[in-house]
Amino acid sequence: MSVKLMEADRGQGNCGWQNGFFVAVCFLAIVLLIQSASAVVNVDTIPASKDPNYADRPEAMVSLKNHIAYVCELQDARMGGTIRYIGTISNGNGTATLDQIRDDYLISASSIPLMPTSDEVLKARDNLHMYTTRFSDEVTIQMVRYNGNSSTLLLYTRAAVNAADASILRANGTLWLSDTSARLDVFNRDSMDRTEQIGVLRTCSIDTAGMQNLSEQIDAQRPALVQALTNRSVADLKTANEKIQTLTKEYRDAVESARAAWLIRAKIDAMTAMG
Repeated sequence: MSVKLMEADRGQGNCGWQNGFFVAVCFLAIVLLIQSASAVVNVDTIPASKDPNYADRPEAMVSLKNHIAYVCELQDARMGGTIRYIGTISNGNGTATLDQIRDDYLISASSIPLMPTSDEVLKARDNLHMYTTRFSDEVTIQMVRYNGNSSTLLLYTRAAVNAADASILRANGTLWLSDTSARLDVFNRDSMDRTEQIGVLRTCSIDTAGMQNLSEQIDAQRPALVQALTNRSVADLKTANEKIQTLTKEYRDAVESARAAWLIRAKIDAMTAMG
Protein backbone atom coordinates (compact mmCIF):
# COMPACT_ATOMS: atom_id res chain seq x y z
CA MET A 1 0.00 0.00 0.00
CA SER A 2 2.76 2.41 0.89
CA VAL A 3 4.58 1.63 -2.34
CA LYS A 4 1.52 2.50 -4.39
CA LEU A 5 1.08 5.72 -2.48
CA MET A 6 4.71 6.65 -3.14
CA GLU A 7 4.26 5.91 -6.84
CA ALA A 8 1.09 8.01 -6.92
CA ASP A 9 2.86 10.89 -5.19
CA ARG A 10 5.69 10.64 -7.69
CA GLY A 11 3.21 10.73 -10.57
CA GLN A 12 1.49 13.82 -9.20
CA GLY A 13 4.87 15.52 -8.79
CA ASN A 14 5.72 14.92 -12.43
CA CYS A 15 2.34 16.21 -13.50
CA GLY A 16 2.74 19.36 -11.35
CA TRP A 17 6.17 20.00 -12.77
CA GLN A 18 4.90 19.60 -16.32
CA ASN A 19 1.99 21.94 -15.62
CA GLY A 20 4.31 24.53 -14.10
CA PHE A 21 6.63 24.32 -17.06
CA PHE A 22 3.70 24.78 -19.44
CA VAL A 23 2.47 27.85 -17.56
CA ALA A 24 5.95 29.39 -17.59
CA VAL A 25 6.28 28.83 -21.33
CA CYS A 26 2.87 30.41 -21.93
CA PHE A 27 3.76 33.40 -19.74
CA LEU A 28 7.04 33.91 -21.61
CA ALA A 29 5.21 33.71 -24.92
CA ILE A 30 2.70 36.33 -23.79
CA VAL A 31 5.48 38.68 -22.64
CA LEU A 32 7.28 38.31 -25.95
CA LEU A 33 4.03 38.90 -27.81
CA ILE A 34 3.31 42.08 -25.85
CA GLN A 35 6.82 43.35 -26.47
CA SER A 36 6.48 42.56 -30.15
CA ALA A 37 3.12 44.32 -30.32
CA SER A 38 4.54 47.35 -28.52
CA ALA A 39 7.30 47.57 -31.08
CA VAL A 40 4.83 47.32 -33.94
CA VAL A 41 2.29 49.82 -32.54
CA ASN A 42 4.64 52.76 -32.72
CA VAL A 43 4.10 56.23 -34.15
CA ASP A 44 6.83 55.59 -36.68
CA THR A 45 5.52 52.21 -37.72
CA ILE A 46 1.75 52.88 -37.95
CA PRO A 47 0.84 52.48 -41.61
CA ALA A 48 0.08 55.84 -43.22
CA SER A 49 -2.12 56.47 -46.21
CA LYS A 50 -0.22 56.38 -49.48
CA ASP A 51 -2.85 58.60 -51.09
CA PRO A 52 -1.05 61.86 -52.00
CA ASN A 53 -4.31 63.76 -51.40
CA TYR A 54 -4.94 62.26 -47.95
CA ALA A 55 -4.14 65.55 -46.16
CA ASP A 56 -6.41 67.41 -48.59
CA ARG A 57 -9.59 65.53 -47.75
CA PRO A 58 -12.42 68.00 -46.97
CA GLU A 59 -12.77 67.26 -43.26
CA ALA A 60 -9.02 67.68 -42.68
CA MET A 61 -8.93 70.97 -44.62
CA VAL A 62 -11.89 72.38 -42.70
CA SER A 63 -10.26 71.50 -39.37
CA LEU A 64 -6.90 72.98 -40.40
CA LYS A 65 -8.40 76.20 -41.76
CA ASN A 66 -10.65 76.71 -38.73
CA HIS A 67 -7.73 76.27 -36.35
CA ILE A 68 -5.64 78.82 -38.26
CA ALA A 69 -8.62 81.22 -38.44
CA TYR A 70 -9.08 81.08 -34.67
CA VAL A 71 -5.39 81.75 -34.00
CA CYS A 72 -5.32 84.55 -36.57
CA GLU A 73 -8.35 86.31 -35.12
CA LEU A 74 -6.74 86.35 -31.69
CA GLN A 75 -3.45 87.50 -33.19
CA ASP A 76 -5.22 90.27 -35.08
CA ALA A 77 -6.76 91.45 -31.79
CA ARG A 78 -3.35 91.29 -30.08
CA MET A 79 -1.81 93.36 -32.88
CA GLY A 80 -4.66 95.86 -32.66
CA GLY A 81 -4.18 96.32 -28.91
CA THR A 82 -0.44 96.73 -29.37
CA ILE A 83 -0.86 99.33 -32.12
CA ARG A 84 -3.27 101.31 -29.93
CA TYR A 85 -0.70 101.43 -27.13
CA ILE A 86 2.21 102.37 -29.42
CA GLY A 87 -0.01 105.03 -30.98
CA THR A 88 -0.74 106.42 -27.53
CA ILE A 89 2.87 106.72 -26.37
CA SER A 90 4.12 107.97 -29.76
CA ASN A 91 1.25 110.39 -30.41
CA GLY A 92 0.45 108.36 -33.54
CA ASN A 93 3.96 108.53 -34.97
CA GLY A 94 5.23 105.00 -34.27
CA THR A 95 2.55 102.82 -35.84
CA ALA A 96 3.11 103.07 -39.62
CA THR A 97 5.26 99.95 -39.93
CA LEU A 98 3.11 98.05 -37.45
CA ASP A 99 -0.01 98.92 -39.45
CA GLN A 100 1.68 97.69 -42.64
CA ILE A 101 2.72 94.38 -41.08
CA ARG A 102 -0.77 93.86 -39.69
CA ASP A 103 -2.25 94.57 -43.13
CA ASP A 104 0.06 92.00 -44.72
CA TYR A 105 -0.76 89.50 -41.97
CA LEU A 106 -4.50 89.84 -42.52
CA ILE A 107 -4.17 89.72 -46.31
CA SER A 108 -2.36 86.39 -45.97
CA ALA A 109 -4.75 85.04 -43.33
CA SER A 110 -7.90 86.04 -45.20
CA SER A 111 -6.63 84.37 -48.40
CA ILE A 112 -6.34 80.94 -46.78
CA PRO A 113 -10.04 79.93 -47.16
CA LEU A 114 -9.61 79.83 -50.95
CA MET A 115 -6.57 77.56 -50.87
CA PRO A 116 -7.43 74.03 -52.09
CA THR A 117 -4.43 72.09 -50.76
CA SER A 118 -2.83 71.60 -47.37
CA ASP A 119 0.60 72.48 -48.80
CA GLU A 120 -0.63 75.94 -49.77
CA VAL A 121 -2.27 76.44 -46.39
CA LEU A 122 0.87 75.40 -44.50
CA LYS A 123 3.03 77.74 -46.59
CA ALA A 124 0.63 80.56 -45.79
CA ARG A 125 0.87 79.65 -42.12
CA ASP A 126 4.66 79.97 -42.34
CA ASN A 127 4.19 83.45 -43.81
CA LEU A 128 1.91 84.33 -40.91
CA HIS A 129 4.64 83.30 -38.49
CA MET A 130 7.11 85.51 -40.37
CA TYR A 131 4.77 88.52 -40.09
CA THR A 132 4.26 87.84 -36.38
CA THR A 133 8.03 87.83 -35.82
CA ARG A 134 8.46 91.06 -37.78
CA PHE A 135 5.66 92.66 -35.79
CA SER A 136 7.26 91.65 -32.51
CA ASP A 137 10.64 93.03 -33.59
CA GLU A 138 9.07 96.35 -34.62
CA VAL A 139 7.20 96.61 -31.31
CA THR A 140 10.52 96.23 -29.48
CA ILE A 141 12.00 99.08 -31.52
CA GLN A 142 9.06 101.41 -30.87
CA MET A 143 8.91 100.55 -27.17
CA VAL A 144 12.55 101.61 -26.80
CA ARG A 145 12.11 104.70 -28.97
CA TYR A 146 9.11 106.01 -27.03
CA ASN A 147 10.01 104.63 -23.60
CA GLY A 148 7.07 102.25 -23.45
CA ASN A 149 6.04 100.27 -20.38
CA SER A 150 5.78 96.50 -20.84
CA SER A 151 3.17 96.09 -18.11
CA THR A 152 0.91 98.70 -19.67
CA LEU A 153 1.38 97.17 -23.11
CA LEU A 154 0.31 93.82 -21.67
CA LEU A 155 -2.88 95.40 -20.31
CA TYR A 156 -3.73 96.76 -23.76
CA THR A 157 -3.13 93.43 -25.50
CA ARG A 158 -4.98 91.40 -22.87
CA ALA A 159 -8.01 93.67 -23.09
CA ALA A 160 -8.05 93.36 -26.88
CA VAL A 161 -7.66 89.57 -26.84
CA ASN A 162 -10.29 89.10 -24.12
CA ALA A 163 -12.76 91.20 -26.08
CA ALA A 164 -12.06 89.23 -29.25
CA ASP A 165 -12.19 85.85 -27.51
CA ALA A 166 -15.58 86.66 -26.00
CA SER A 167 -17.12 87.29 -29.41
CA ILE A 168 -14.84 85.34 -31.72
CA LEU A 169 -17.74 83.28 -33.07
CA ARG A 170 -20.30 85.17 -35.09
CA ALA A 171 -24.07 84.69 -34.75
CA ASN A 172 -24.00 81.80 -37.22
CA GLY A 173 -21.27 80.03 -35.23
CA THR A 174 -18.43 80.60 -37.72
CA LEU A 175 -15.11 82.43 -37.60
CA TRP A 176 -14.98 85.41 -39.96
CA LEU A 177 -11.46 84.57 -41.16
CA SER A 178 -12.58 81.07 -42.15
CA ASP A 179 -14.96 82.39 -44.85
CA THR A 180 -14.04 83.17 -48.45
CA SER A 181 -15.57 86.63 -47.95
CA ALA A 182 -12.96 87.43 -45.25
CA ARG A 183 -10.52 88.84 -47.82
CA LEU A 184 -13.12 91.36 -48.97
CA ASP A 185 -13.93 92.20 -45.33
CA VAL A 186 -10.26 93.02 -44.73
CA PHE A 187 -10.18 95.14 -47.89
CA ASN A 188 -13.26 97.11 -46.84
CA ARG A 189 -11.90 97.64 -43.35
CA ASP A 190 -8.62 99.00 -44.70
CA SER A 191 -10.50 101.35 -47.03
CA MET A 192 -12.52 102.79 -44.14
CA ASP A 193 -9.36 103.16 -42.03
CA ARG A 194 -7.64 105.11 -44.82
CA THR A 195 -10.63 107.43 -45.22
CA GLU A 196 -10.65 108.15 -41.49
CA GLN A 197 -6.88 108.64 -41.40
CA ILE A 198 -6.89 111.11 -44.30
CA GLY A 199 -9.68 113.07 -42.62
CA VAL A 200 -7.66 113.36 -39.40
CA LEU A 201 -4.56 114.51 -41.29
CA ARG A 202 -6.56 117.17 -43.11
CA THR A 203 -7.65 118.65 -39.80
CA CYS A 204 -3.93 119.16 -39.07
CA SER A 205 -3.59 121.20 -42.29
CA ILE A 206 -1.50 118.42 -43.89
CA ASP A 207 -1.56 118.16 -47.67
CA THR A 208 -3.30 114.83 -48.30
CA ALA A 209 -3.65 115.00 -52.10
CA GLY A 210 -0.99 112.36 -52.73
CA MET A 211 -2.39 110.05 -50.05
CA GLN A 212 -5.91 110.46 -51.43
CA ASN A 213 -4.70 109.51 -54.92
CA LEU A 214 -2.99 106.37 -53.64
CA SER A 215 -6.02 105.44 -51.55
CA GLU A 216 -8.23 105.70 -54.63
CA GLN A 217 -5.80 103.50 -56.57
CA ILE A 218 -6.09 100.87 -53.84
CA ASP A 219 -9.89 101.08 -53.88
CA ALA A 220 -9.77 100.61 -57.66
CA GLN A 221 -8.39 97.09 -57.09
CA ARG A 222 -11.72 95.97 -55.63
CA PRO A 223 -13.17 94.58 -58.93
CA ALA A 224 -10.08 92.40 -59.48
CA LEU A 225 -10.32 91.17 -55.92
CA VAL A 226 -14.04 90.37 -56.24
CA GLN A 227 -13.44 88.52 -59.50
CA ALA A 228 -10.65 86.41 -57.96
CA LEU A 229 -12.91 85.51 -55.02
CA THR A 230 -15.87 84.75 -57.29
CA ASN A 231 -13.77 82.50 -59.52
CA ARG A 232 -12.02 81.01 -56.48
CA SER A 233 -8.73 81.63 -58.26
CA VAL A 234 -5.76 81.51 -55.90
CA ALA A 235 -3.45 82.77 -58.68
CA ASP A 236 -5.62 85.81 -59.43
CA LEU A 237 -6.01 86.50 -55.73
CA LYS A 238 -2.24 86.43 -55.29
CA THR A 239 -1.82 88.94 -58.13
CA ALA A 240 -4.46 91.27 -56.66
CA ASN A 241 -2.92 90.98 -53.18
CA GLU A 242 0.55 91.87 -54.43
CA LYS A 243 -0.78 94.95 -56.25
CA ILE A 244 -2.72 96.07 -53.17
CA GLN A 245 0.26 95.50 -50.87
CA THR A 246 2.55 97.56 -53.13
CA LEU A 247 0.10 100.47 -53.27
CA THR A 248 -0.59 100.24 -49.54
CA LYS A 249 3.11 100.49 -48.76
CA GLU A 250 3.34 103.61 -50.94
CA TYR A 251 0.35 105.04 -49.10
CA ARG A 252 1.87 104.31 -45.67
CA ASP A 253 5.17 105.87 -46.74
CA ALA A 254 3.34 109.00 -47.91
CA VAL A 255 1.53 109.25 -44.57
CA GLU A 256 4.78 108.84 -42.67
CA SER A 257 6.54 111.51 -44.74
CA ALA A 258 3.65 113.93 -44.31
CA ARG A 259 3.63 113.42 -40.56
CA ALA A 260 7.38 113.91 -40.32
CA ALA A 261 7.14 117.14 -42.33
CA TRP A 262 4.27 118.34 -40.14
CA LEU A 263 6.29 117.68 -36.96
CA ILE A 264 9.24 119.63 -38.33
CA ARG A 265 7.01 122.52 -39.28
CA ALA A 266 5.31 122.46 -35.88
CA LYS A 267 8.68 122.59 -34.12
CA ILE A 268 9.82 125.52 -36.29
CA ASP A 269 6.59 127.38 -35.60
CA ALA A 270 6.98 126.75 -31.87
CA MET A 271 10.57 128.05 -31.89
CA THR A 272 9.53 131.09 -33.88
CA ALA A 273 6.72 131.83 -31.44
CA MET A 274 9.19 131.67 -28.57
CA GLY A 275 11.08 134.51 -30.18
